[in-house]
Amino acid sequence: MTGVLQLLAGVATVVVPGLALLLAAGVRDKVWLAGLTAPASVGVYALTGVASGVPGLPFGPWLALGVAVVVVAVVGVVAWLLRRRGLGLPPEPAEPDHSFLPALSPGISKAAKLGGAAMVLLALVLAFEPWRRGMGGWSTYPQEHDSIVHTLLAGYITHTGNAAPWELLPLDMLTGQPVAYYPSGLPITVALSGELAGGPIVGYNVIVALMLGPVFVLGCAALTAAVLRRLRFGPEWTIVGGGVAAIVAAGLFRPGFNMMHVGGIAPNAVALALTPGVLAAIFTIGRGQWARALVLGIAVAGTFSVHPSVAVSIGASAVVYLVVEAFTKQGRATLRGQWPVLAGAAVAAGLAGLGALLGAATQANRTGNFPADIGPLPLGEAVGTNIMMSFGEAVAGRQVTAELTAAVLVLAGAIAVFMTRRAWGALALWSFWMLISIVFRMNPNGIVGNTLGGFFYKSYVRIQSHVSLFVPLMITIAVLFTVAGVARFLATREERFGALARSRGVLALGLVVVVMLGYGITASVPYAKRNAQLMATRWARPHFVRVDDDDQKAARWLAERIKPGERVMNSANDGSTNLYTEYDIPVVNIVTLGAAQLPYTYELLDRFRNYSSDPAVLKMILDLNIAYVYFDTEAPVIGAGGGAPENWLHGAQTFRLPPGLLGLEGLPGLSVGFHSGSVTVYQLDRRVLEGLRAGNTATP
Repeated sequence: MTGVLQLLAGVATVVVPGLALLLAAGVRDKVWLAGLTAPASVGVYALTGVASGVPGLPFGPWLALGVAVVVVAVVGVVAWLLRRRGLGLPPEPAEPDHSFLPALSPGISKAAKLGGAAMVLLALVLAFEPWRRGMGGWSTYPQEHDSIVHTLLAGYITHTGNAAPWELLPLDMLTGQPVAYYPSGLPITVALSGELAGGPIVGYNVIVALMLGPVFVLGCAALTAAVLRRLRFGPEWTIVGGGVAAIVAAGLFRPGFNMMHVGGIAPNAVALALTPGVLAAIFTIGRGQWARALVLGIAVAGTFSVHPSVAVSIGASAVVYLVVEAFTKQGRATLRGQWPVLAGAAVAAGLAGLGALLGAATQANRTGNFPADIGPLPLGEAVGTNIMMSFGEAVAGRQVTAELTAAVLVLAGAIAVFMTRRAWGALALWSFWMLISIVFRMNPNGIVGNTLGGFFYKSYVRIQSHVSLFVPLMITIAVLFTVAGVARFLATREERFGALARSRGVLALGLVVVVMLGYGITASVPYAKRNAQLMATRWARPHFVRVDDDDQKAARWLAERIKPGERVMNSANDGSTNLYTEYDIPVVNIVTLGAAQLPYTYELLDRFRNYSSDPAVLKMILDLNIAYVYFDTEAPVIGAGGGAPENWLHGAQTFRLPPGLLGLEGLPGLSVGFHSGSVTVYQLDRRVLEGLRAGNTATP
């Protein structure tokens, strides 16, 4: 299948169920369509995953279609019943406040809307291209370990049809047990896209590129439009503002590029990319819109299934914004109509996401017990690196070390809020997460780190990425508020400036175009090029390699020979888990340092080569029916401090190759079956091993 068809399959996966759900609810609001389509689609897939837990209902395109039809029908019936009772109708649009931004003539207003829409379309391309170029093709293997785990889980769903939250992640692919909870929202979306076109690797790359590129851009545009709507800027300026935000979002380093570059942290990155769109729906839902509340609840449940920490990302952000807005008369009036519907949406989210919620609850203590991934910084450095949107150590050595243009405009937006006394809620969103990020950077093990930080594994990358969710909004405020200032200045001096003052609406639009052209040339395009280069180091031109052509040759060789029930001994650090992902070949290890729930995984990594003299090791090999050993000398160095179960690495702070798989040549019953480049596959003769167990070392 061509790359274009693979991309279209991914687009359909991301768009179709969510869009159908919104239309069934009677939603025609562009803010909701842009911001909530993808989260709602994932919500449908989360429900499909739960349905797959019923025996005889394997996860796949047909089950997803069936669940989507049922959910869309339910929402459609609810919306129809509400309309019959005169409930849930969209409110009349608020009268625009032209005292701030100038009114536009009908012709200019139409041009402004078209211009805003054009900026959004341009931003979608600008956001997508770095992923397309950085990946170098949809079938390129991701090399980060976390990404490899995500594709492995998508492969498991594809091979078995098991996709219920309580079935993922199985540590033994043959038995499906035990299960170490892993967020299911992204893998099931990837698996579905892969089943439609190209398999788990293609599905993963396409979905990641769409979610962290265009979907994030649409969410930021929707969030900005939602805030501007509450400010009564009028539809034309609201759409223009959404276009400005989209252009800004398209080039940002965080959340997507940063989190994928640092460690392939796809679930948390995708959940954050979905967050602005969900917030846009929360901020604009109206009194009595119960059908919308149902869709919003499903979307929140879907986002939660991608990564549970998003409950804090969405919850804290929504509370901060709504509370600050409640200090205004208009904000209080809006909230009085909203809160019952929002409560209903929360109930719907809880019910739709119950499976994921129960699974996530088992991990609450584990995530909070992670050590902080950074040390403390003095106040000045912590403030400076955050305010200036520094790239951090992950991209150290590059000529450009911060998104300075964006950072300066954000500060201009903050100043504009203080000068005009408008958009306090928007400033509060950015300021809240900026403060959290700074305090955490100063003292990772302090109150913030041990409370809110615990939901994010005490990871600075994850926490700091929240700030960028609101950067497009703040820059839009800087641009539009500055333009408004110019227009108001001209309005007060109409006698002096004459025709220029009378055409201040056209002038204001022209200024927006000029500013955004400048931003695009000096920031968005250079940022996009840098992001493409960074992603290439993880895909097209990786700095380290786990899966290459030698691995593929070995996988094909094994696929032709392995028998049902046999396992392959491996180290998950070398990318050998791809044996299972693409070829359904069971491997012993899917976790780099072994799984604490399965002691044999790390015991064999430590002592496999001792099987001829260690009866316990020999018993494990025979009981697991290990028929082959996969060994790749090309594996990256990873951190191991505190991560090895029962300290089997004996205090070593790094890990590359497992000691138990070194020096295997000459062991009884072991022979080389395949060798290519850095990869060797050994065959085990079970008859010889049985003889060893019986005390007979003679070979037949």
